[in-house]
Amino acid sequence: MVAPSHSIFRAAGIAASRSGRVGLRAVASGSNGGIRGLRTIGRFLLLAALLCLGPWPACAVTLDSSVAVTDPDTLQALERGGRSISRLLGPALGLTREVDNRGLFSVRALTPVRNAVKQEIADEPAGSPDPYVAAMAKTKDPSQKFNPNYIDDDGSTLDLTGVVNRMDRGYLGHTECGEIRLIYRFHYSVAEKPAKGKTAQRISSRLPLTMSLVFNAKPGEARARASRDRPSATAVSCADVANRWLAAGQKDLPPDQLAAWLRSDEGPLSNAMLNSSQIMRLELNMQVLRLSASSRRDFGGHAEYLLKIFKWDPATSTFQESKMENQIDRKIVLADRPAFAKWLLTDRNIYDLDRGRLVIDDKFLATSAVSVAPGGMSRSQNNIAYGLLDDSDINKALQDYVARGNALYSVKSVAGFNLRLNEMTCTGCHQTHGIAGFHYTGADPASEPRRNAVFVPGSAVFFADLPRRRAIVEDFAAGGHPDFSRGFAARPDAKYAEALKDTDLYNGWGSICYSGEDASFKDWSCGEGLRCAGVHASAIHPGFGTCVSEGGTQVGDPVEFGEIKMSKWGSDQYCRLSPATAKACAIDPARDKKPVIKLAGYGAARQRYDNPEQKTGGFPGGMLRKASCDKLPDEASCGRLAKTGFNDCIASGKDHKFCTKEFTKTAGLRACDKAHPCREDYICTAGYDDLAEAKPGKGTCIPPYFIFQFRVDGHPRSWVQDVSEE
Repeated sequence: MVAPSHSIFRAAGIAASRSGRVGLRAVASGSNGGIRGLRTIGRFLLLAALLCLGPWPACAVTLDSSVAVTDPDTLQALERGGRSISRLLGPALGLTREVDNRGLFSVRALTPVRNAVKQEIADEPAGSPDPYVAAMAKTKDPSQKFNPNYIDDDGSTLDLTGVVNRMDRGYLGHTECGEIRLIYRFHYSVAEKPAKGKTAQRISSRLPLTMSLVFNAKPGEARARASRDRPSATAVSCADVANRWLAAGQKDLPPDQLAAWLRSDEGPLSNAMLNSSQIMRLELNMQVLRLSASSRRDFGGHAEYLLKIFKWDPATSTFQESKMENQIDRKIVLADRPAFAKWLLTDRNIYDLDRGRLVIDDKFLATSAVSVAPGGMSRSQNNIAYGLLDDSDINKALQDYVARGNALYSVKSVAGFNLRLNEMTCTGCHQTHGIAGFHYTGADPASEPRRNAVFVPGSAVFFADLPRRRAIVEDFAAGGHPDFSRGFAARPDAKYAEALKDTDLYNGWGSICYSGEDASFKDWSCGEGLRCAGVHASAIHPGFGTCVSEGGTQVGDPVEFGEIKMSKWGSDQYCRLSPATAKACAIDPARDKKPVIKLAGYGAARQRYDNPEQKTGGFPGGMLRKASCDKLPDEASCGRLAKTGFNDCIASGKDHKFCTKEFTKTAGLRACDKAHPCREDYICTAGYDDLAEAKPGKGTCIPPYFIFQFRVDGHPRSWVQDVSEE
């Protein structure tokens, strides 16, 4: 692709300098300014993706549309400058020094978090509705579960991977200005116990666990309590908060200087604007177990993700397990379905559900949730509200709502009501075009080996929602009253289509689409040259698919298509329809067929059924690839792909570096960046420095469990315990 000219930089609101630094100029503020500014955001995302997302960032743009800090170098500088989780929690917890995870989780305020997480890890396999996971529990094999010993190890830390402005949550009763979230990833560093005659190796990696520290965005609203870092005057308006974030988008600074400005008295992350007196809760999302492709062959693997919330209790100065926002407790509701229907099917709640602002009453909510992958919203366990309401009752409530003169914004059918209700739950949201079980993982710094590095920090849903969030920040900045309405998580509201032009985030390749006639989704078509394909078709949400190339000839296109059948809620089976394997959804190795690839020089990465002893697969829907990195098409870049023996190598406990060297091959893979994300159930990994054909500023799409840090299995199970020196 030709490098953008300076005139294009100006048109997109991006200023370039000869030093390679790029700064996003602020767009017009106010209610109308927010809409005008939306047109620049799509171009910004595209240009930022092309210019600032290489393994070593070539420029200093680190703020996504003034609503997030995602650049790894800036985030590391913020941590060094006082935004580590222990420094932020310290004053509220009575800590007087920087502590590691062991010290942090042993303090009284956080012991409820540690104990609850360890108990959930122990309980989850036996409590899972999935029969494969239940069977795993009977073996008492811990190798496929998150190792709880990492939580207490002194070599473990929590790395800051993102700062996200969520002023769009200002419609909630507990905060008029919304929230600010600091997102941390779990990281360990351990010395393995040496085998006889061998030298112990120190192994370091992130693990699939994020912890978000959530702050009230308005300091003046924070509940007063003893805090060493609490400023004497914190009375600020929502406009003050918003304008600081917009000002941050104008800064043309290298990472260290930008981090310093963000923490300065003028910045949005100063001590006056973000301190321990504003802490509201901790939000946990972690992969608790993973079945390999060889043990869960129909789906090509299976992973379960634990979600929990711990609210800060100022009376006891502890974080306590709490009800999760909108996460329906199936057992509670099934015990009294009429009570739930009576509460939900009112005009007030239909209005809020339609506009994406519903807050479900605590009496119907759970304190814990588990989402599953792959398969996204087609999996029954990710549809927590499935079967809790009668469709006839929903239909009557919607008809009566309209008959009383009310208008419907997004939810225009029973199917729309069901999808909206499910995706507003924690499980439904996290498994709507997410990265495995996450919407935000953070990108890895240049120091992380490329074989284990994430390139794009957030999911397609995360980046597609930025124009809406930016418009709300601008309205706040102008002193207005923002419109907090939002479209479906699976497809941004049509009014933001222009803002997302020139990206794949609206109706581009990999987007969620719909091919039926339902009024709620009939406009969810694919862009030019694309078609809607049923990779994981489901009776729960019929007609949904993924936008892929019309002829199925682009690198990254799926090559296997099927449906997910549910025997009961939480127990699903994937049935491949093309290429077919056997009747009645069975796996018949003798009838396993390779996808037909008619393009010379192309091949198919797929889930193999023909050889049970060959531990390969793990490609949901399969993936078209170039057999080599020669003459790559525009949509491809050169990367590495696991080959037969990779999973066996990892399972044997060998070093990930060795397994990557011995059991991967180069291939032309789907190129990706923030504006052009991967398909659902794939992740954008960093480009390899040693591959000349790898395109600068691009990552490559592969299944997430091929990255060491996105699987709980294969990591050291025992090591020399690190001990803090007092």
